[in-house]
Amino acid sequence: MSLANNHAQDFGDPGRDSTMQALGAVGILHSGREGDIAEWTTQGRRFAMVAFAPNVGSHQLNDLVRAQEIVTELAARNDIVIVSFHGGSEGEAAYRLPFARELYQGEDRGDVVEFAHTVIDAGADLVIGHGPHVLRAMEVYRGRLVAYSLGNFATYYGISVRGIRGVSGVLVARVADDGRFLDGRIEPTMQIRPGGPQPDRERRAIRQLQALTAEAFPQGSLVISDDGQITAGP
Repeated sequence: MSLANNHAQDFGDPGRDSTMQALGAVGILHSGREGDIAEWTTQGRRFAMVAFAPNVGSHQLNDLVRAQEIVTELAARNDIVIVSFHGGSEGEAAYRLPFARELYQGEDRGDVVEFAHTVIDAGADLVIGHGPHVLRAMEVYRGRLVAYSLGNFATYYGISVRGIRGVSGVLVARVADDGRFLDGRIEPTMQIRPGGPQPDRERRAIRQLQALTAEAFPQGSLVISDDGQITAGP
């Protein structure tokens, strides 16, 4: 679980300490605070997950040199490295990737495409983004999958889920032993208050991801089918 975001410090270090202890007590690995990295072994394969954000006390999204060092070190001792990041602007107007640095309420939220490409160049195998509260495009870069934002999946009342803010989905990705993206799928969901996330029979997330991905990466090889299957071309 990622603990790298702009609300991780809402209750200061004691709050994040408490969260980390609660997760650890039920066996949930986590990453977010500087030095906090999840590493585990499954079926003989070594995995790592490291989470970044542009906020104080987290692995720094905007320090690309240090991010590259961290991922390189993890790739040297793990088979698969997963990078989570909290970055980019927020709100209904933030669904397009700007391919530039983004500011939100005066905060430098980074250039998420540059960040994703940097960590993949350093050895990351899967990059998952969040922060904009809406879906964003996906791409395959150097054979690795990047999801730039998966939107609001299960959101507390302080955050709006009106319109496209309530559209999300579960990403299932399959990678090879060397980290190359093989295939995946999106299970579309929708939030309608007062209930939580529900399967979306209208498949809005799939249609949005198809359009956003085609617009952002017109020469890309990623294909999202109408039933949510994700494949990469040659």
